[in-house]
Amino acid sequence: MYITRYVLLTDVLEKEGNTALALSPLRFGALVLSALLITAAGNVINDYFDQKVDKINKPDKVIVGKSVNRKVAILIHQGMNLLAFGLVVWVSIQVSFWQLLILPLLIMFFLWWYSPVFKKKPVVGNLLVAFCTAAVPVFAVSADLYLARQTLAASIWQGNNLYAYAWFWVLGVSAFAFVLTMIREAVKDAQDEPGDREERYQTIPIIWGLQRTKRYVIIWMVVFFLMTGWCATRIATTYDMIWLIACLVLPMLAALTFIVKANKPSDFGKASRWIKVVMLGGLLLILAILG
Repeated sequence: MYITRYVLLTDVLEKEGNTALALSPLRFGALVLSALLITAAGNVINDYFDQKVDKINKPDKVIVGKSVNRKVAILIHQGMNLLAFGLVVWVSIQVSFWQLLILPLLIMFFLWWYSPVFKKKPVVGNLLVAFCTAAVPVFAVSADLYLARQTLAASIWQGNNLYAYAWFWVLGVSAFAFVLTMIREAVKDAQDEPGDREERYQTIPIIWGLQRTKRYVIIWMVVFFLMTGWCATRIATTYDMIWLIACLVLPMLAALTFIVKANKPSDFGKASRWIKVVMLGGLLLILAILG
């Protein structure tokens, strides 16, 4: 959220000749904290519903029902969500932008129903998690862009309306987040196949088998490489191209190698770690090129 706002959005504002962000640091910090709380609450409720599955897939990492009482976990979940909602309401009142509440409420709803319902269905659960991840860059800048919309809409840079130009690049970051999450969620489902099968989940690996799941993941990786290739056409310097290759292309190629070689659920672990490297690499790339 900080990189999207202070690097990507600031780069757009500089083209307008003004680097001042509309939202105060305190209010933006409240939005960041709300996003952290919603994410944490989602992890708590996921652990709550997945207790039996986690005992099979990752027995050494079970917390709810072991270190933390189930009732306490629910209270923690509700408390985090209430605090997060209160923070967003406070910011919304301060800037008179009630639409800011839409994404947090949607994500809270999706994360509550994810484990007991959506996670057990093929593709749907993955799409919801990918949507929640892709919503983060949008949530990070929506208030600033709302407050600066008139100024940016009246500004033209290289034939582009700056308001639309800002949203184009923010949604581009969201698109990468969406695709990467779709890849990682499918890989994670393959890792968790033994426990998910025991609880009669209907995830992609259980319905299609690991080999077809690998092909499904590779298709999403091809989409990622096509998007990366398009970005490469927008890069002007060799320095930036080196960063793009190092941060995105090479780690994803490493992940692809492990996907191709995977023959059993445990084999997907290394690919999952490389996909996390790609996610981090995307943020580093923004910092390297625009920071």
